[in-house]
Amino acid sequence: MSPRRTYSYPMAKTGSHKSPPRRVHLYAYEQLSRVCAEIQRGRYPTKTDLGRVVERHPRTVQRIIAALVNDFDAPLEFDQQRKGFYFTDPTWRLPAVALTEGELINFFAAERVLRRLGATSEVRLARSALRRLSALLPAEVVIDIGALEDAITFAPEPVLDASPAVLHQLASAATHRQTLHVHYYSQHRAAHTERDVDVLLLHNHLGEWYAVGYDHETGEVRDFHAGRITDITNTRRAFTQPEGFDAEEYLRRGFGMFRGGSDVLVKVEFDRNQARYARERVFHPTQRRREMNDGRLRVTFETTEAALKQVARWLLQYGEQARALRPPALRELMREHLRRAASLYDETIDETDDE
Repeated sequence: MSPRRTYSYPMAKTGSHKSPPRRVHLYAYEQLSRVCAEIQRGRYPTKTDLGRVVERHPRTVQRIIAALVNDFDAPLEFDQQRKGFYFTDPTWRLPAVALTEGELINFFAAERVLRRLGATSEVRLARSALRRLSALLPAEVVIDIGALEDAITFAPEPVLDASPAVLHQLASAATHRQTLHVHYYSQHRAAHTERDVDVLLLHNHLGEWYAVGYDHETGEVRDFHAGRITDITNTRRAFTQPEGFDAEEYLRRGFGMFRGGSDVLVKVEFDRNQARYARERVFHPTQRRREMNDGRLRVTFETTEAALKQVARWLLQYGEQARALRPPALRELMREHLRRAASLYDETIDETDDE
C-alpha cells in the first residue's frame, strides 16, 4: 500500500463550513474550485501541476491548499509514493455560492448552447469560463464540470435536450423545497404520466439533466430525465427532505444514472494495453485499483443490482481488452450480450441491398 500522510498546516483549523466564508472573493473561490476539480480527477497532482491549472506559482498553490484544509475542512492528504494530493473522501465538494434566479437560468441557457457547438478556440474559451461559473451553482444543482470543459472527450454522444426554462423551474423548486406537478413521458412504460414530485436534486450526468426527486405516486426517490418533462405546475406546497436522504450517497450507489436493488461488488480487469488508459480514469467514486505483475489492471467498485445492465454496456465498449470478473450476474450478462452481438454477423448481408 502506498505510504500516505495527512497534509497539515501550522494554522488553526476553523472547523467544517456548510457555506464558503463570506469574505472569499469570487476570483479566489474560482481558484479553489479549479484546484479541487483537478485533485478530484484522481491523478495525484503536485503543487507544480496545480500551479499550471490556476496559472500561479507553487507558493500560491500552497496558500490555496492551506485555505482548503483550514477554511473548508477539506479531507486532503498527500501520497508520498505518488508524490501528489488526493481527497480521502472522493465525494467531498467545495461548498457552493448561491446564484440569483436570473443568473441560474442564464447558466442553463449558456450550457445548452455550448454543448451544441464544436471545439473551436473561441468555444473552448467560453466553455472554460462556464466551467468557472459552475463552481457557484447551489448544492441542489450538480453538473459534470469535465463535460463542460471538454465536450469531445467527456460528452460526445447526442443528448436529450432540456429547455433552460424547465431546468430553471426544477432548480428553483429544489432550492425552495416546493412540490411540483409534472407531466412526464416514461420510457419504461412508453406512456405519458402525471405525478407530484419533490425535486431534491438537479443532476447533470455527461450533458444530460436529471431531476432526482421523491415520487408521490410510487413513494420512492426516482430519477426523472428533464428532457422528458413536458409541463410543470408549481403546487406551492412545501415539502421536507425524506429522512435519511443523502444526495452524495444516493448518486454514489449507482452507475451513471442506473441504481436500485441490493448492493453488489463489481470487479473488472483491463489487459495491459487498455490498462494504460484506464489508469487515467476514475470510473466510479468507490473504485479501488490493483496492479497485476504483467501490466494488467483490476478495478473494483460498489454499485447496485439494477445498475449491472449499464455496467455491462459500459464494459462492452472495451471489447476483448476488458472482462468482468464478478459478480456472476454481470459475467452472465456479458456472455448474453456477446452471444447476441455475434449472432448478428452469422448471416450473409447482400451489399447491393440499399433497404
